[in-house]
Amino acid sequence: MNERGRLGRAGEQEALEYLEGLGMRLMVRNWRWGRKELDLVMESEDALHIVEVKTLNLPSPIEPWEQVDRKKRSNLIKAAAGFVSQRHIRKEVQFDIVSIKVFGDAQEIRYIPNAFYPIMI
Repeated sequence: MNERGRLGRAGEQEALEYLEGLGMRLMVRNWRWGRKELDLVMESEDALHIVEVKTLNLPSPIEPWEQVDRKKRSNLIKAAAGFVSQRHIRKEVQFDIVSIKVFGDAQEIRYIPNAFYPIMI
């Protein structure tokens, strides 16, 4: 695995631990729907959380969450629809982002609940 892959995997693990600390439960990690992928699918008492994790080493000209552009949001919405249909989910679906900035051995985690809404774009 290359450096970018290792950074992404580490970021997903940090995000998972952070969200579990908020009381969420992991349903599945790195779920694939064709060529589309959901990083983390978490469940809270009242919602299903589709969580996109973005991790960047600093310095960076952009925030990690800014990488979730229109095309990425569209892919997440389509994959989430597949997941919900396949698993017969009846809960509200929420799209969240965990944005992680890494500076050497330190990091900053920002959780953005309801980062966007599932309007087909």
